[in-house]
Amino acid sequence: MEIRKVSTIDEYKKVEEIQRIAWGMEEECPVPVPILVAINNNGGLVEGAFIDGEMVGFTIGFPAYKDNYRYFYSHMAGVLPDYRNYNVGYQLKSHQFQSAFSMGYNEVRWTFDPMKTRNAYFNTHKLGSFAYEYKINYYGIMGSRENKGIESDRIEAHKFKDKTPIRTYKFDLAAELHGSVEPWDNYNIDGDILGFEVLEEIDPSNLELVKKWRYALRKAILDLEHKNYVMIDVVRESPRAYLIFARKEKSGLI
Repeated sequence: MEIRKVSTIDEYKKVEEIQRIAWGMEEECPVPVPILVAINNNGGLVEGAFIDGEMVGFTIGFPAYKDNYRYFYSHMAGVLPDYRNYNVGYQLKSHQFQSAFSMGYNEVRWTFDPMKTRNAYFNTHKLGSFAYEYKINYYGIMGSRENKGIESDRIEAHKFKDKTPIRTYKFDLAAELHGSVEPWDNYNIDGDILGFEVLEEIDPSNLELVKKWRYALRKAILDLEHKNYVMIDVVRESPRAYLIFARKEKSGLI
């Protein structure tokens, strides 16, 4: 597999096409060719993954700053469905990290939906990010198949050049499902490292259940952030999983 900057109009059009396919965009517009060209030629990166000359995935990122602090922002990464079990997404993101670090950035940021457990596992466990700064309905109500019908809450992932993820730990169980598919009514935020039991997958056709989980996770994560916790990992024990949070000082972020 070859990963490189997109360079032709046909390749930019392919990035548009993969966006539509990967997210089932029906009522949303993909990042269009003119914007992709502008990003790629003005300090950002639009990169594609190619197998046998065909693009099967992409990443989009650009320079960013907040409070005079510079970082690289990874806006989007997508892979065609037939290639999602071939480590393409991991290789694309890893390549983007290294490209950003070689450009002089010490941090890459992006967002993901913490309610989608497999995606949260990929972003924390596989990519080694620390997740904090919860954003309520970040993109508004979206029309794609992946997001339709619920508020677009996100949490921001932070990948640091000089910080190693925590991978050896024991966690205290802060919230337990007791065999139910309904979210917990209460939880206990007390301890250095906490685990919140969640469903590995929520039936997307059960919109009422999806909404219950959205609001339950929103409340819990905001409470955790108020008490200086960050998400460091996801432990998968199908059909359940555990979202793992650690105190910031325990994570080495303070």
